[in-house]
Amino acid sequence: MRYILDGFESEEFEQSLKASDVFPLIRDICHKFGVKVLAEVDLGGGGGHNKQSFQLCLTNGMAVGKVFTRTNDEGKVEYCYRTPYYRKDRGRSNEDKETLHSTKVSSLMATIGRVKAMPSVADLLGKKMSKLSSAVSIMENALGSTYKSTGELKVDEIQALLCAFLGETPNGNHLTIDTLKCKKVLDIYNEADRVAVKKLEEVSRFFSNPFYMIGADQYGHFIVGKVKIVGEQHEIVEQFKRYKNITERDDLIPVMTMTKLAYEGKGHKLQNGYIPREDMYDENLDVVFFYERQATHYDYIWMATPC
Repeated sequence: MRYILDGFESEEFEQSLKASDVFPLIRDICHKFGVKVLAEVDLGGGGGHNKQSFQLCLTNGMAVGKVFTRTNDEGKVEYCYRTPYYRKDRGRSNEDKETLHSTKVSSLMATIGRVKAMPSVADLLGKKMSKLSSAVSIMENALGSTYKSTGELKVDEIQALLCAFLGETPNGNHLTIDTLKCKKVLDIYNEADRVAVKKLEEVSRFFSNPFYMIGADQYGHFIVGKVKIVGEQHEIVEQFKRYKNITERDDLIPVMTMTKLAYEGKGHKLQNGYIPREDMYDENLDVVFFYERQATHYDYIWMATPC
């Protein structure tokens, strides 16, 4: 069925979709904005809305909003679209602020378009790719410190070193140079320089070349794409796609299996059974794990690894 995301179709799902009260909205919203239906969601029936709701997503599988119907205070059926990517200034609740509604599909469609409540692929990717700066920082921090400080040397010792370097005679006998201490401090500074060079090389190797970005969400699915960082911008090498199971990607089975074996049963919370919900770089696996918040229908626990 043309309204359902590729790979997620079933005859039962199609029949449920067509029979739902919200299908008129789904038909128009998919046609106008080029989105797809991902899954049927139970909203719980609170607030007068129908329990039956459908998750919409972009063609790359990234979720953008839910559609459902509800009965308003006047007893009329309203078509509703709720998204975390648009928020009204006023509302009775967080749900109300995120929800656009109307008794007419055409009116709701016009409002969605006017307030730009449906993010484009480019806009949503921009939001998700902004998290790559966290991945870079996590890797840099894990590779060691490049911090240099004069705290190891007292002011008098620094003055003595300056006198020796400039060939001046120290003004007083209190200025002395501890050669062993200076050698120790120099070793620390040289190590910081070595780490700085390694960071530049490793970060460039990892992020300037194509790498996988793999996101796990609350649906238990995986979003996979190939990206590289060029200067201050990201470049999509392979468009993102949603998979029910990561084993659908033969090229990722080895690294995902090794990740699962490395962290399973060792005190780590694995999102969808594979990705640790932590900010860290595993040098042995050559994988960066990062996330902004817990996994939801819209937020992902991410991992990145070179292609």
